[in-house]
Amino acid sequence: MRVRDGLAPVPHRRENNTAATRALRTKLLASALRYAERGMYVHPLLVGAKEPRWLNWETRATRDPEVIERTWGRAPFNIGIACGPSGLVALDLDVPHEGEVSGSPEIVDGMTMLDSLAARTPGARITPTMAVRTPSGGRHLVYRAPAGTAVRNTARTLGFCLDTRAAGGYVVGIGSEVDGASYVLEQGSPTDPAVLPEWLLTLVTTAPTPPKAGGAPRRADVVARLREMTRQGTREQRWAAGILRSECDELAAMKQAGGRNNRLNLAAYRAGQLVAAGLVDQAVAEEHLTEAAQAAGLGVDTPREIEKTLRSGMSAGLARPRRMGGAA
Repeated sequence: MRVRDGLAPVPHRRENNTAATRALRTKLLASALRYAERGMYVHPLLVGAKEPRWLNWETRATRDPEVIERTWGRAPFNIGIACGPSGLVALDLDVPHEGEVSGSPEIVDGMTMLDSLAARTPGARITPTMAVRTPSGGRHLVYRAPAGTAVRNTARTLGFCLDTRAAGGYVVGIGSEVDGASYVLEQGSPTDPAVLPEWLLTLVTTAPTPPKAGGAPRRADVVARLREMTRQGTREQRWAAGILRSECDELAAMKQAGGRNNRLNLAAYRAGQLVAAGLVDQAVAEEHLTEAAQAAGLGVDTPREIEKTLRSGMSAGLARPRRMGGAA
């Protein structure tokens, strides 16, 4: 019986069957199979992009070699590694966007932020693990989650240019290409993830207060990251991305303390409606909403304030899917 792919968040462009395309497809297929052999669950991303091709990608992520060969045999899809099913926690050590600064001269990117966290934590050591270089110049450090421990995503609540991907999140796999540049295994890096060190687990699960000086993203950065979402996909997906962009823009622009938390709750509710309709990826929506809330000044003294409000609004929205032409 033939198994059909589910609807894609954004339809991929038909690729010319050139030698270069075939070579890239072969490379990505081999990489996806290697991940599966190491116990990691993979799912296809759009060709040349970082967005999931499958709806419900976390539940559909697979280690089945037949499904992998069938999927990556069709087109050179980039590779997503579903962290939750794979039992992984990935540190996303980014490089700053233009004009984004930490407020501390020794902290210039995600890696130096991690070094700073280790330096201020007694006995802390950054355990060598699988490290993947990203096209932007950042780095993914991929760890195994300790057995029986629930780990969540974070968006810069640990520090400047430092996110984590765990349950509900994914990272882009080795061999994937964006704008002609590849994700590559860092030279000398182990090929298997080490167990997440206890000190890092504590930081991730307790979400310490982020740096007050320059740690929050600027409103312009939040808007710029969302703008690209409105330029791709189907008409309905572009409509949904436009709503998310507008919600984040309005939230990030709020500087008065009164009403910001309620505005975040409303934005999360509306985003949850779009997630429930399959028009926006939940992890992407939550990351952008978190950054917008931080840009508005929420979470400086109580980091869990953002997460609590975001989860409440998102859960309510997920119960009421909204499509184009429907009521908000």
